[in-house]
Amino acid sequence: MEMEMKLDAGQEIDSRCLKCKDVTNHTIIAMAEGKIAKVECNTCGGKHMYRPPKPAAKAKNPAGRSTEKAAPQAKKVTQAAKKSVEIFNSLINGRNLSDAIPYTMTSLLMMDNMVEHSHFGMGIVTATIPPNKVEMTFESGTRILVCQLPSPERQKTAKSPKKRGRKRQAAS
Repeated sequence: MEMEMKLDAGQEIDSRCLKCKDVTNHTIIAMAEGKIAKVECNTCGGKHMYRPPKPAAKAKNPAGRSTEKAAPQAKKVTQAAKKSVEIFNSLINGRNLSDAIPYTMTSLLMMDNMVEHSHFGMGIVTATIPPNKVEMTFESGTRILVCQLPSPERQKTAKSPKKRGRKRQAAS
């Protein structure tokens, strides 16, 4: 049989502290009708209404959902996900996967480079965003990543050479 301890002002008790964002030791500073009304946090000094600690079994994660595991649900494949897989497969078709460059934030990337990312997997550079970003298409979708871009002159020489006509000079 459990014995209930009589609580009075000045005694210590555990309470949830919103400043500390945790259950901490508090001192009771006010009682009302035999119940704890106000406490002072022994950690941060904050004074607030008494908030009893939540039972561990019903603890919630930061998103406010119960931590109890629900039965796994079947994943729904959306049209957008199917389309991104199709686009990725069309871009990677016929390429040698061993030619992929390992991705780092300091990698020098250009259009159509094939890149192996540690989290997203194999991807293709589909656009460059100066000064230091690329748009890459992965099987899971499109992502914008930080990287090194070559100078504009180097990008022009990397593309196929085109015949260029003489530029007309404006009459002075």
